Amino acid sequence: MPRRKVFIAAALLVLLCGLSWARNSLYRDPMLLWQDTVDKSPNKARPHNNLGQTLKSRGELAAAIRHFERSIELNPLNPNPLNNLATIYSGLGRKMEAADLFQKALLLDPEHKDSRYNLALLYYQMGLVNEAMREYAFIIQHWPASSEAVFARHMLAEGQDKALH
Repeated sequence: MPRRKVFIAAALLVLLCGLSWARNSLYRDPMLLWQDTVDKSPNKARPHNNLGQTLKSRGELAAAIRHFERSIELNPLNPNPLNNLATIYSGLGRKMEAADLFQKALLLDPEHKDSRYNLALLYYQMGLVNEAMREYAFIIQHWPASSEAVFARHMLAEGQDKALH
């Protein structure tokens, strides 16, 4: 009888090791990981947002947009997918849509640093120097040691030069 228990335990161990190895192969590629997670949990917002970020980093913008939109649909109170979708829109030249999404994210969380920074940069690119300066001042006040604040100080100085000329 003890040999049978040892055999069953060994068989279970081999089975579990195989399942673990198969699952771990997904962790080697973020695309596989997040697609698998979305497939298994299609009604959770975070996997859609994370898959969208992976797709965006690979230049697959149409697919990324779909996943960010789905994430927003599933959890409209999360500023992250709003910010992520807005950055794509900004890059595609859809500046007003991007600004609206950044502003929605900031209504949800006024201290959402990525949205604040991205909105400031967008305003600056749109030639809205005073609005950009207001956002950069907020960044400097709330996160004085951040790299964004360092950039904001530079942009403020440049913006003041523009405002004077």
